[in-house]
Amino acid sequence: MSEAKENIRLDEENRLAEDYSCPNCNAPIEFNPSKSVLHCEYCGFEMSLTGEKSQEEHDFYEGNVDDSEWNKDVKVVKCENCGANNVVDSSEISLKCPFCGSNQVVDTEELAGIKPHRVIPFKIDEVLVKNNYQKWLKKKFFVPSKVKKEIPKLKLQGVYLPVWTFDTDSFSTYDGRLGKYYTRTVGSGKNRRTVTEVRYFHINGTKKVVFDDIVISAGSKISQTEINAISPFDTNNAFVYDKRYLAGFSSEHYVVRLQKGWDSAKLVMNTKIKNSILSGYHYDVVSYINIQSSFQNIKYKYVLIPIWIGVYLYANKTYRFIANGETGKVSGKSPTSVLKVTSLVLLIIAIVIILYLSLIHISEPTR
Repeated sequence: MSEAKENIRLDEENRLAEDYSCPNCNAPIEFNPSKSVLHCEYCGFEMSLTGEKSQEEHDFYEGNVDDSEWNKDVKVVKCENCGANNVVDSSEISLKCPFCGSNQVVDTEELAGIKPHRVIPFKIDEVLVKNNYQKWLKKKFFVPSKVKKEIPKLKLQGVYLPVWTFDTDSFSTYDGRLGKYYTRTVGSGKNRRTVTEVRYFHINGTKKVVFDDIVISAGSKISQTEINAISPFDTNNAFVYDKRYLAGFSSEHYVVRLQKGWDSAKLVMNTKIKNSILSGYHYDVVSYINIQSSFQNIKYKYVLIPIWIGVYLYANKTYRFIANGETGKVSGKSPTSVLKVTSLVLLIIAIVIILYLSLIHISEPTR
């Protein structure tokens, strides 16, 4: 085959892949996390994706402009059951909500907004997620033995979550009063005793802290706390956004705008600044501390991070867990065995009764 014809063939494959269609059989093509390829499960065709990495960050004060170019590639659909807004390929017709599994998904007139700057592709496939979840359950004492041995039928859905990441240099001035415990002896005779008191001292100074990729959730269905539970995500080494990584997956539409994301990031950073200042002192009590901080060289990027959402029914109750699609780390809720809880409570009560009877026996005068 000539070089010109080979180039034409590759261009055609790329074009069809971007439409999520197999160049061999025209069937839907999906991104395979374990191989990092576009894969057709009908004819077996595979095409490698070579992601491009970039260290480019965007100036925060120039970041409030929507990129309408993304609207040509994707559309926003809404789940009428749970209210989630998801970004999907514009050609998608039949969809299920990744957050609740409902088929009540309809197109909206909402524009997709800012195009993602980066994407972290899925690296963990469904099989590994199920294995990790089973290992996670086995470490939990109160989970029913039946669930540990054989997980109920799981419904798994891979979804990309929108997050903002922020970099900045901070400079803070502070003053405060801290205290150290000390003991002294007071009274005399039978009233002689040791008391604990606090000796206070004042502090003041300056502090510089550099922040790199503070991750703030821009979605609404998975909370910041849940994201923190399965972190970290390697946002510094994310790939330049390529919609082909989303083939077979969906993406939640961001609801937290850039400015609100920055406000949330400042709360996180203010806590870290305070902890950094206090780490320089030996203290037991914080009477008060006043901190004034300024932030310079603020950079941001919009990243899609991969998570697996798992749902299953056990004893007529629904349990949900999430897993990091990059590392496989798991967090969520699990069933509780009433028998195990009851047994532990009865054991504790029995131990308390035995200890109580032992103390009574010891305190009884001998005759």
